[in-house]
Amino acid sequence: MSLTNTFGDRLGTALLASGRLLSKDVVNAVSVGLFSLIVLGTLALAYFNPVYNWDILAYVGIAAEDQLDSAEEIHALAYGEVKEAASDLQFYKVTASIPYRVNQYEQPEHFVSLFPMFRVKVAYIEAIKHLGALTGRVHATTIISTVSAALIGLFILFWSARQSFVQGLLIIGPAIILIGYTFSAREATPDLMMAAFALPALYFVCREKPLFAAPFLFTMFLVRPDGLLFFFALLLAAIAVGRDRLIYLALFVGALFLYFPIVGSADHPGWWPHFYFSNVEYQDDMRGFDPAFNVLLYVKALVVNVARTVQDFNWLMLLAIFLLGFALLVRSGKNISKGQWIAVVALTLCISGKFVTFPLPDDRIYLPYLLPLLIVLFEIWKPKFSLPVDEARALP
Repeated sequence: MSLTNTFGDRLGTALLASGRLLSKDVVNAVSVGLFSLIVLGTLALAYFNPVYNWDILAYVGIAAEDQLDSAEEIHALAYGEVKEAASDLQFYKVTASIPYRVNQYEQPEHFVSLFPMFRVKVAYIEAIKHLGALTGRVHATTIISTVSAALIGLFILFWSARQSFVQGLLIIGPAIILIGYTFSAREATPDLMMAAFALPALYFVCREKPLFAAPFLFTMFLVRPDGLLFFFALLLAAIAVGRDRLIYLALFVGALFLYFPIVGSADHPGWWPHFYFSNVEYQDDMRGFDPAFNVLLYVKALVVNVARTVQDFNWLMLLAIFLLGFALLVRSGKNISKGQWIAVVALTLCISGKFVTFPLPDDRIYLPYLLPLLIVLFEIWKPKFSLPVDEARALP
């Protein structure tokens, strides 16, 4: 049914005439403009209104531990620097909101005993350490998050322009907020920094240039060494697709050789003690903590965190929507390259593997993989919301 039949001659004709505004250049400009506003708003929030969660205490303490002699000095410095930067409410939340945090605030030895679980984030801590020498360690975390958010926004603009899906930014902008881009930019966590390297890595994976992707993949890994899962997922995807298998095997082996020295030098307690701490029960003191593996506790943690994810977080819902969208793209006969297949399969396997091995429900944990998955899907789809030229000219 035509617009004139639905809305009448006068209003229908006006609506048809407004279609002339939907030219390619206009829609492209609106798409870039709205996406840029989201990025700029995120940068403003990240820099001027950061969120100080408990993790920032550990990162600040670790960045300064090689300059201090005792747990008491490290504890005093970390809590002192965060107190100076945070509001009274934020400082209350990290020191007194639950008994566990009260204990950490009162017991320096207990506080330092948690460092091995954070110390493995080598690149993130080194960035805080070196930037902190110029700006202060707490402010360094804010700068890292802000710069990471800016790089992500710029690279999405570059990718969309390079691969001709600029109009998709109309949807990508709101979608990245749901993924956790804006909130993660305000937090002192390594996840957004990891995502800033994940995007160029996946860009080159899609271009079927794994050697160009390698530097970004290894930097991702150094930011968070659980990125080893992604190397393994890429290898499995390459084997399934039958493209660049030996290269991805070499990359996985290289990451595997780096993983154990990083974990060992950090004195990491191991997978199950860390799993127990994060998913079963907080431990005031991690020194000597080595519980026996318990299948029932593992399964319970999975079930509980699936429920928490569905109730409070977006990543699982978004993953389901993205995979449904990918299935529709395949069904519609879209041309999907082997590189794009590798990217989609590997990202899906990695997100699933991360949850199964360490079922934290927070969106930020999956952001470095959901974000490039979204962009790869839009590269395949290449949506066009503008009116074709001939159709626009035919309008009254």
